[in-house]
This record gives sequence, C-alpha cells and structure tokens, in this order.
Amino acid sequence: MQLNRKGVSEQVADSIKNRIQAGIYKVGDKIPGERDMGIELSVSRNTVREAYKILEAYGYLTVKHGIGVFVASPEHQIQKMTEAFFVSSDQIKDFFAVRKILEEWTVKWAIENSNDDQFNELEQIVDEANEILNGEIDYNRLAELDHKFHMTLANNSKNEVLIRIMNYLIDLLSESRTKSIQIPGRVKQSVQEHTKILQAIKQKNTMVAQQLMKEHLESVQHSISTASPK
Repeated sequence: MQLNRKGVSEQVADSIKNRIQAGIYKVGDKIPGERDMGIELSVSRNTVREAYKILEAYGYLTVKHGIGVFVASPEHQIQKMTEAFFVSSDQIKDFFAVRKILEEWTVKWAIENSNDDQFNELEQIVDEANEILNGEIDYNRLAELDHKFHMTLANNSKNEVLIRIMNYLIDLLSESRTKSIQIPGRVKQSVQEHTKILQAIKQKNTMVAQQLMKEHLESVQHSISTASPK
C-alpha cells in the first residue's frame, strides 16, 4: 500500500474539494464550520482551519468573517489563479506568449461562431476609436475600447472558459495598457491593427486574422516592454 505523503490538512482539503467537485457542496453554499467539519471528518479543528486556508488560497472557498465559509464560484477560482502572479517587466514576454496562443484561437472560434450582428458590434468599436483619433484624443476611452475589442472577440468565441480566462488576463495589464496607449503613435497603430483584424474576420479568413492578431500583440508587447521601467 502506497503511503499518502500529503499532510493531514492537505488530505482534508482534498476531501472537501472532492465534495465541491461532486456537487455535494454547491456554489454559494455555506459549509460546516471548523468544529462541525472536524467532528464530521474526525480531525482537529486546527486541521480544518488549515484546510480551509488552503482551499481559500486556491479560490475554492471564500471566508466571510463573522458569517461563515462559502463555496466560491468558478470565476472566483480563476481570479485567484491569475492574481497569483504579478506581471512585471521581465514577465511581459512570457505573458504575451500565452496571450498570443489564446487570442489566435479566440479569432478562429469567433469567426466560426459569430453572426452579422456580432461583426457589426466589433465594427462599431473600431469606428468609435477612429472617430476619437480624428478629434480630441481621449486616452481613457481608447483604453476602454481596446479592452472591449478583445473581450468582444472572446465573447463571440462562445467558449465560456476562454472568456473567463481572457477577462482576468487582460485586466492584469490594464495599467500598462493605459500607459502604452499614450506613447506617441501607439494608439493610432493599435486602432489600425484592430481595423485590419476586423476586415479579415468579416471575410472569414481565419489564417490572415490569426496572423494579424499575432502581429498586433507582438507590437503591443514591444510598446509595453519599451515603456516599462527596467
């Protein structure tokens, strides 16, 4: 018989996690307190406390002090996962390597699953950005439209897991995006790149759209890396 090398608190955490995944404890449910759970699992209260801390760190549980411990939503789990790393200047390359893979597939799925109304929504975003370029530059609004363009594509993919991941990954770079969009020439370049991506998507040319998205993200990566303090 193979010995379980995990500590008791980790084993208890696994047991509770299995109950969540099996649907015994559902999203939003208040689970037993430390004392009651300890009696139920025949372990000490301290062990349960440590198990709850482990599960809270991984995003399976949320602790509301003075109220109780609750099963967290899948969105909360993904948020915890993405909060676990900080995107510093020396991590930008790795971050964009992951984002390029995700967004190339986003483009493919968006083309396969979108209708004319959804293409029109993307066109409205790009048109508004071009209108702002021709008037007084509103950098905050352009940053919002940049985020909206990428998230609308993700939503059009109809892939729920991708949408959740993209939402939090893009948010990680919100501050850097706001700074980079104020770099002379960067904002105009981004809008032009979005326009070309949209044209390829409307033509349902997956290969060209994916290549344009890859080049766009490489361009943004270069701008952010150049602007970030070393």
